[in-house]
Amino acid sequence: MKLFKLIASRAGQVLFDDRVEADSPREAREQMKALMGLNSLTGVVYAITEIPIDLIQSIVDARLVEALQRLNGGQAPATVEQMLRPIASEAVREQLASLREARITPDDPPPPPQRFDAFTPAVDQIIGTPTPKPRRKLTSVTTNGTVVDWKAVKRLYRRTGSIKQAAAQFKLSVNSVKARIRREGWTHE
Repeated sequence: MKLFKLIASRAGQVLFDDRVEADSPREAREQMKALMGLNSLTGVVYAITEIPIDLIQSIVDARLVEALQRLNGGQAPATVEQMLRPIASEAVREQLASLREARITPDDPPPPPQRFDAFTPAVDQIIGTPTPKPRRKLTSVTTNGTVVDWKAVKRLYRRTGSIKQAAAQFKLSVNSVKARIRREGWTHE
């Protein structure tokens, strides 16, 4: 069995991009046709490339042996596995030792738990500084596209006590002002 890389497209759109294990390129093409659910490859542009696994493995082994020879002062290892095992186990021991040291800490009390907020930056959560909330400006856009400063409307209403006058001054409907008065609980002086 060999490994083949297959890419197929039709009208600039990729239909198939995968690896297939087969004995020959013809069998790989048939597997691709079956996986795509097509009876014919008419109009489909495809490329089949054999991936030489044995060659890649031998190149990787040779490069590892060269690198390991440099580490051992010119002596070639009997097998790559014999050479890698001591190096890997040494690296693992070092990592475990650093983890043990990190786990054994002085009698510092643990930091208090903090509530996670997905919308605050991570730096603020680590440091614990509260981020100021932005103040919302009390303006809105009406249906005809004009911007209304509701603070000014509220000031005029509280000064005059007249819904009609506040609505007329800001070119709003009386019902809009009434609804805002009810919703926000405005009182006039």
